[in-house]
Amino acid sequence: MEKDHDNQSHWIELDKRMVIQGLLAERDKETRVYVVTIDTPPEYAWIHDRWPRLVRLTDQ
Repeated sequence: MEKDHDNQSHWIELDKRMVIQGLLAERDKETRVYVVTIDTPPEYAWIHDRWPRLVRLTDQ
């Protein structure tokens, strides 16, 4: 889900094997999650100027 500049919510359907790439960082008693972002695909550029990087899970 992403909110546009007017604070309206937009849900984007994804393939069930897609995940958001991020980093979980822990230090002392603090935990943070950083989401890797990329340029927004052209068809969604009107919603926001950045987009989470999606990665396809593979069978191992």
